[in-house]
Amino acid sequence: MISQLLQSGNDLFDLLYPVSCLVCGDRLDDDRHLCSYCMEHAFMPTNEEGEESCEGLVLPGWITMQDALWEFDKGGFLQDVLHHVKYSGLADLGIALGEELGYKLLKNRFLRIADDTILLPVPLHPSRQRKRGYNQSELIARGISTVTGARIAPERAMRRVKNTRTQTGLNASARKKNLSGAFELVDEEPFRGRRVVVVDDVITTGATAFELAAQVRRLCGDIGVATIARA
Repeated sequence: MISQLLQSGNDLFDLLYPVSCLVCGDRLDDDRHLCSYCMEHAFMPTNEEGEESCEGLVLPGWITMQDALWEFDKGGFLQDVLHHVKYSGLADLGIALGEELGYKLLKNRFLRIADDTILLPVPLHPSRQRKRGYNQSELIARGISTVTGARIAPERAMRRVKNTRTQTGLNASARKKNLSGAFELVDEEPFRGRRVVVVDDVITTGATAFELAAQVRRLCGDIGVATIARA
């Protein structure tokens, strides 16, 4: 009886507050907040030729590859979508974006992603994670894992020890300085001898991803970076 009442309440809530696509506004039957048409057509693809990295992004010699789904559109729909993933608690949307990224990573010719690959989401500082309640990069990694079978590094293995200021508005050298010493490797074992893919929502200069990757560089084989957007 109680379960029936709860279900009736959920049905009524869905009727009064239907989930709609953040881009086109169409009503959806799930909690992804992005319809399949907009997922495929609303944003500008990046690195369509499958090169080692997105155009204009220079990788350190020890980074095997970098890839992203779409070009960041400041003030546009993609920025709005990523903002909702980051601050509005839309977990299903973050996972769905990760799944889309996972399908692209399966085609990457520079780093083979499989069940022996470790996904390393960029950690949040504990104070930010407590305030937000989740890590958007971890949601994206969950989606990638669902599609590829790659495993997500244990949260305890890497931590963010420096509560850095936002990277927005900083030039490349300032970004690198801001991130210096931001991460601490706590447990080496999950990364030893593995391929590792650093996961984040957006990459600009790569300062965050490269600083994080440097913590496991001596332990693992190939290292890649994967994000939803390239700014």
